[in-house]
Amino acid sequence: MTSAAHVEIAQGRPGLNVAIGVGNAPVVSDVWTIGAWTIQFVRLGADQRFDLDQTRGAVYIKVVTGRLANLDRGAYPAPRVVLDTRVTGDRVQAGPDGAVFTVFTGAPAATAPVTALDQLAFGGPHHDALRWLSFEDKYHAATPFFDGVDAHLAPGFRLLDADGAEIAYLFVWAAGKGVDMSTHNHGRAPGPTSPAFAEVHWVMHNGTGAGGMYETPEPGSPTRDRYPIQQGHEHGPFFAVDPDTGMPRLRDNGAVEYPWHGWQAGTDDASTPAYDVVAAFEITAPYARTTA
Repeated sequence: MTSAAHVEIAQGRPGLNVAIGVGNAPVVSDVWTIGAWTIQFVRLGADQRFDLDQTRGAVYIKVVTGRLANLDRGAYPAPRVVLDTRVTGDRVQAGPDGAVFTVFTGAPAATAPVTALDQLAFGGPHHDALRWLSFEDKYHAATPFFDGVDAHLAPGFRLLDADGAEIAYLFVWAAGKGVDMSTHNHGRAPGPTSPAFAEVHWVMHNGTGAGGMYETPEPGSPTRDRYPIQQGHEHGPFFAVDPDTGMPRLRDNGAVEYPWHGWQAGTDDASTPAYDVVAAFEITAPYARTTA
């Protein structure tokens, strides 16, 4: 028997609270739709199993905490390694420490390019709290960088543990052709509604096939090491890791230590729009173990 994850509109941070840590495992959330995708959150206890429905489309799993033993997969691939997360079997099994993970299922239409935001409507419980807005509207008061830029984001899902603390925050953003999502290093001190996190990205759509992460010595540098990431793939840590603990290394102000990095959308010769659509997983530092 499974427990249902309680869902409510979040206070203090946009989006929804999903109490995945409450109740006896297995704990399974409601299902949300995002365009041609569905998304669901699951928590398993030690050695527990979860059945996958392969009849609705391609199934992908992004691990958030712990490990899936039968896949030999944890929350992060090796640093800067790009991993295909598709699962073709009928079930997954957690390791001895259990696991929290996200199940993405892409209907056949998910293989088509996204050419307009209205293809990415949200559905599911409290879906009105997941409305798209532009980066310009979100961040104009803080920076003019995104003014006039074809970039958009939606409020996300806060996965909460049994004490109500944040395990991870997942939100989705979309970037038009050629858009640079800014060179940044997440260096600001964490706060009550913005905990320190160790970020990874999972790709729903790569508009041109050329979009991906980059690392650079500093903002404005002409040198960029690029890592294209395709649909259904995730990448390993860009953040610094303590080799003794496998945990993120923190700055003096409590933020996770990152190099300068960002996402650069690709370009092509086609006249039609094509968006990169990416799920950003901000796994809160106490939960962000790179080895499990």
